Amino acid sequence: MRYLVTGGQMKAVDRYTIETIGIPSLVLMERAAAAVADTVEQEADRLYGTADGKTAGKCSIWAVCGTGNNGADGVAAARILHNKGYQVTVILAGEQMKGTREFGIQKGIAEKLDMQLVEWKDFLPGRCDILIDAVFGVGLGREVEGEYREVIDMMGRSGARTIVAVDMPSGIHSDNGQVMGCGVKADVTVTFGYEKRGSVLYPGRSFCGRVLVKDIGFPPQSLKAA
Repeated sequence: MRYLVTGGQMKAVDRYTIETIGIPSLVLMERAAAAVADTVEQEADRLYGTADGKTAGKCSIWAVCGTGNNGADGVAAARILHNKGYQVTVILAGEQMKGTREFGIQKGIAEKLDMQLVEWKDFLPGRCDILIDAVFGVGLGREVEGEYREVIDMMGRSGARTIVAVDMPSGIHSDNGQVMGCGVKADVTVTFGYEKRGSVLYPGRSFCGRVLVKDIGFPPQSLKAA
């Protein structure tokens, strides 16, 4: 059966799974990151006409990450791809000191692995085959402005051959599909657990591209919390 949920309902499902069922948030995050990384690998193989992850040495990947859990998903996905030999740059947007606990953990792991992490204002653009959009996800509730608007504009000018959004394209409201001032136009959106209403309602539908709903371990009873 197909379920459509709002951002608030998805947060309730997430909270119930973590706090009531007891599945740690980092376990869910690793599964989400693996789903994103797997999708990126498939897109890389498609771009280069190869298979079985043989594009690792050729494919340039940018992971643009905010400081919330969506950004943490992005950093974790970037780490998985980095460990497989892909050329990955993590571009950080937002005040890192105000980041979530999970973001801090994922960033710390990336630093210990000597991954390339750079503040978006210090980033010098080059070739980008695949861009991972992990700035906002389902948590956006107001107009995008200031620094974040500049980040979204940068993603639009990246020249990426493929954009993969994590959960929802940044700038698109997960409840109603409205563009909150500006938005990322993704080729593929990897969403977790349940499809979001904003990905099927216009104009959001036209920003999501192909939507892949991935099971990351939310138990069926968690939907009752929505």
